[in-house]
Amino acid sequence: MRRRDILKGLPIAAAAVGAAAMPAMAAVSSPVGMRIKITDVRIVVLRVVKEVGSFVGFMGPDDINVVRVGGGSFIEIHTDQPGLVGIGSGIDPAYLPALRAELIGNDPFEIQRLVANLRGQTGLHRVSRPPPPTSPVPAGAPVPTTGGASGAERASSAAEIALWDLVGKALNVPLYRLWGPAKDRVAPYASEARLGTPEERADLALRLKNEGWRAIKYRAHFASMKDDVRLVEVTRKAVGDDFDIMCDANQATNGPLTPSVRWDFRRALETARAYEQLGVYWLEEPLPRYDYEHLAELNRLVDVPIAGGEGNRGMREFRDLLDRGCFDIIQPEVLIDGPMALRKYAVLAESMNKLISPHIGDACIATVCNMHLAATWPNCPYIEVYHDLPMNDYRNTFALFEEPPVLDKEGYFSVPQKPGLGVTINRDFIIPG
Repeated sequence: MRRRDILKGLPIAAAAVGAAAMPAMAAVSSPVGMRIKITDVRIVVLRVVKEVGSFVGFMGPDDINVVRVGGGSFIEIHTDQPGLVGIGSGIDPAYLPALRAELIGNDPFEIQRLVANLRGQTGLHRVSRPPPPTSPVPAGAPVPTTGGASGAERASSAAEIALWDLVGKALNVPLYRLWGPAKDRVAPYASEARLGTPEERADLALRLKNEGWRAIKYRAHFASMKDDVRLVEVTRKAVGDDFDIMCDANQATNGPLTPSVRWDFRRALETARAYEQLGVYWLEEPLPRYDYEHLAELNRLVDVPIAGGEGNRGMREFRDLLDRGCFDIIQPEVLIDGPMALRKYAVLAESMNKLISPHIGDACIATVCNMHLAATWPNCPYIEVYHDLPMNDYRNTFALFEEPPVLDKEGYFSVPQKPGLGVTINRDFIIPG
C-alpha cells in the first residue's frame, strides 16, 4: 500500500470537518431539570469462568500469554440517580482513594474540569509509586497497564471513559452520536500476538479473510529481515491483493518489552522498501519512539505508510511527530490520554491529511470506547482488535458483555446503539463484594 494511495481520499478541508464533529467541551451542567451527583467509585472484580490456555508471544520465550474468559476488573462510577452508573476499564486499587477524592460530590457532566483535576498535580499523578494493597487482592483483579500507560494514566483514563458512559446514559444516546457520527460501523484488523512460521500465519490470514476480516497485523520480529519479508510474501500469495497486511516492528520501546532483535536505520529502510513492493498497508514502530530525526528521514525515503505513537503522550508529542513528518498514521492509546485527548489528536491528524488508528485499549471496555471514537473520525480506516486463533479470540474478552459486538460478514463491527458505551457487563462474571 503506497502512502499516496492510503491518504489520497482524505478531505483537504479536514480541520473544518473534524472541528464541526467535535462539540465544545467547556464545563456544563447536567441537562435542564436533572441534578446529578457522583456518590461513589468502585472496583468490581470479575471471576474467571474458563482457562483457555497459554502461548509464547512475539517478544520471545519469556513472553508467556495466558488466555482466560473472565478475570480482571472494571470500575463503576455511581450517582444519586437510581440505576445511573458508568463503567470504565480496570485500575490498580491503589488509585481508588484518589479517584474517590476527586470525583465524589461532583456533576459528571463537568468532564473537562474533572479530568483536568485527575491529570493535574493535585490528582492521581501524585501517586507516583502506589503502595501494595493493605489486604489481599482477589485473583485476577490487578490489570496490567496497556500501551505503556502508567497506573495514574490508566486510572484517570478509565474514569474518563466511565464519566462519558454516564453522560451518554443520562442523555439516552450512544457516545458516537453524542460526539458527532461519521459512520455507524468500524473495521477492525486482527492483531496477532505470536510469530509462528510464515506458512502457518498465511493459513490463518486466509481463514480470517474467509470469515470476513479485512486485515491482519503481523509482528516483524524474526531474527533476519529475510524471514520478516517472507512472512508477508507467503501471506500475500495466499490472500491476494484485496486483503490488507500491516506489520509491527515494535522497535519503539526499551526495557522489558524490547524485542530480542533491534533494528538499525538500514534494516528499517530495507524492510520498508521490501514491504512497499508487497503492498503492506503500514509499517509500525520501525525505530525508537523519540528518534524523530530518523523516523522522519525513513518516512521521507519510502512510500509505505509509517505508523506509531501508542506510547506517546500529550498534544505536544503528537504535534511534533506530525510536524516533523515522522508518521502517516498516529496510534494513540486511550488508556494513556483518554477519549477527549484522542478526539483532539484525530482533528490534528486530519488537518494535516494524516490518519489515526487507536491502539488496542484493554481489548474490552476501552476497545468499545475506541469503536465509538473511530465512528466519529473520517480519517480512521481501522481499529485494533486482538484476534489470534486458535486461543487469542476476541470473543474471549468480549464474552464479558451481555450483548457483545460481533464481526459481520463484511468485516465490520456495528457500533453499540444503546446509551453511553452501549455495553453491559454480564452479572454472571461479577464476584459479589
